[in-house]
Amino acid sequence: MLTLYDGTTSVCAIKVRLALHEKGIAFNSHNIDLRAGEQFDPGYLKLNPNAVVPTLVDSDDVVIESSVILQYLEDTRPDPSLLPDGALDRAQMRIWMKRVDDAIHPSIGSLTHATAYRPAFLALNEDGRSARLAKIPDEDRRARFAAVYEQGLDAPVVIGAVKTLAKLLQDMESALSENAFLAGQVYSLADCAVTPYVNRLFDLGLLGLWAVDAPNVFRWFSAIRKRANFAPAISVYLTDADRALFANVDPETPGRVRDILDGD
Repeated sequence: MLTLYDGTTSVCAIKVRLALHEKGIAFNSHNIDLRAGEQFDPGYLKLNPNAVVPTLVDSDDVVIESSVILQYLEDTRPDPSLLPDGALDRAQMRIWMKRVDDAIHPSIGSLTHATAYRPAFLALNEDGRSARLAKIPDEDRRARFAAVYEQGLDAPVVIGAVKTLAKLLQDMESALSENAFLAGQVYSLADCAVTPYVNRLFDLGLLGLWAVDAPNVFRWFSAIRKRANFAPAISVYLTDADRALFANVDPETPGRVRDILDGD
């Protein structure tokens, strides 16, 4: 049986869990406590030297990077397929997936750390903060998080992230005005890839900022939440600590994000 090393709220892990449940593939979930730093344990680093989740283990084969894992699942377990039928729709699916990897993932990471995760980091003493940052192997990622923790929503990288996410929702609205799903009329890997990021905006109490401007996104997200793969991939994984983390986001955050959006 497959083993997925994942995290309860990891957006990248959610992408893969959505696909696994949509395909009806049985798997063992091995939770990595990201906030406790278990991704930096030497044993896990042997599986995934990038110190991130998810990691998929299939017998003796190890596959990392969520988008690569999604394609691996299609290659090894193609039925039912999560690829659109037409070549153009498949191309659009891959564009959505690439966009998530290139721009949306770092943006939602910056926004999440600037809001939900920042208070716990600031509660650490100086040595604790330095030690936490030092564990991040990628230098650019380490520098980005340092700025986010220091400046919060005022960090230029966070302001840019908000605008990147706003553009995502704008383009989703356009695509969904003509199609039931992001890459055509059928649910695909594009929907698996994008869902966790829209859901994160929902968890942070920010998705409502687009309620008027993106009705088709809300129609899509409502349908997504009712799919059979949503609860087992997302809702049932949440711990009380996860829920408390998102519930304790500063109530002024939506207003401050609106100010960023209005400042364009």
